[in-house]
Amino acid sequence: MLRPARLPLTLALVAACSAQPAPAPQVAPAPVAQPAPDVPPTPAVRESPDAAAPVAADASAVEAPVAPAAPAAHVRMYRGRSEDEWLELMATRPVVRVISRHQSTAIVYRVELEGGVEIGFKPARPGQEQWWRSEIASYRLARLLGIENRVPPVVGRRIALRDFGRLAHRSSLIEGRDGMVSGSASVWLNDLHGEELHINPAHHEWVGWMNPERTIPDEKRERARQIAELLVFDFLMGNYDRWNCCNIPVDGGGQLVFRDNDAGWQARVLLTVGGPSFIRRLPRSLYEGIQRTTADALRAEVERDPSARDRLLPDATYPAFTHRRQVLLDHLQRMIRRWGEARVFVWP
Repeated sequence: MLRPARLPLTLALVAACSAQPAPAPQVAPAPVAQPAPDVPPTPAVRESPDAAAPVAADASAVEAPVAPAAPAAHVRMYRGRSEDEWLELMATRPVVRVISRHQSTAIVYRVELEGGVEIGFKPARPGQEQWWRSEIASYRLARLLGIENRVPPVVGRRIALRDFGRLAHRSSLIEGRDGMVSGSASVWLNDLHGEELHINPAHHEWVGWMNPERTIPDEKRERARQIAELLVFDFLMGNYDRWNCCNIPVDGGGQLVFRDNDAGWQARVLLTVGGPSFIRRLPRSLYEGIQRTTADALRAEVERDPSARDRLLPDATYPAFTHRRQVLLDHLQRMIRRWGEARVFVWP
């Protein structure tokens, strides 16, 4: 492997009851005190134990209308398990054994955790101290953009150097004072293969799909959508190491997997290298994702990772990201003016 609404309901009722003396014992109607102009004249409620329906604060209160249920929060799933569960398992399960070491430019260990969970662990090494951090930032970018089922969940964790055994030999792992090695853990995938999408005729074909003048064949629409997502994903993080034999694999179901996402997030590259010329079609939902993925939103999302104490991205990355994102938005506005939304947003 080379890589939550609550609906708070607050209502107010002020009631005053008084009895008028009369020869015959009568009880006058209880006048309701008028609320202040800026207070809605509705009865106070408290939440029921299941917080599903309002309950009157006292027996004399006027029954309040039942508020509509809050929409269920979207749960991101990956291979039959929620992504948040994956992150929890990968970050906390004890190591059972380190199965194997896979090396090209980077080293990735296949690690079995308690309960049969397997991860790919990309460790900190000299000259590659930022690589595992970039993997985490890239996954968090995918979450912000709303790209699903493409980027395997990634989380920071640490593994004791001794757990690597003989597989630590000649790997130059950076060991902390506590004997731990920091790195990124991602879902280990066994069913990947390449389709040479970086060379012709496949490259020529998908470039055509991105042309607003052309019609995408029905049987190719899903693959084209995934490539459009990948182009946006890579551009925003400045990834210069994608289109080769190994970094655009396909899984057993024929779906693209965006893995090995460590070659990005360099401020110099974000400011100067590459353009979004290939990005001429994309899902409307992804365009909306780009609009909400500000630098502040990105920083907040990245800092949700448990290893954020290690400052996953340098401070200079965020203003550079702001620049690159604006370049992309300006480009997409030009595409829309030229071709119209129907030809640019060819997926929901």
